[in-house]
Amino acid sequence: MSAPKTSPTVEHDDFMEPAAAAKDLKCSERWLRDGANHRGFPHHRLGKSLQFSRQDRAEIRAMNRQPARFRSKPRPAARAA
Repeated sequence: MSAPKTSPTVEHDDFMEPAAAAKDLKCSERWLRDGANHRGFPHHRLGKSLQFSRQDRAEIRAMNRQPARFRSKPRPAARAA
């Protein structure tokens, strides 16, 4: 018989309500709520309360990271006027 799977423990102090989490992520609360409800952002539901742990917020940042884009051709030299 195998041991039951356990998820990593999250301290109570790590949880934030959407308004505080949005401020931490520097985004709107609406964008964060929509992401949790429709776009698969990690979150916790504690009763009717939507909460975001420190790990959830880190994953949301990683999900929305935009890698640097490099130009395939160098820019043309500026013309002298």
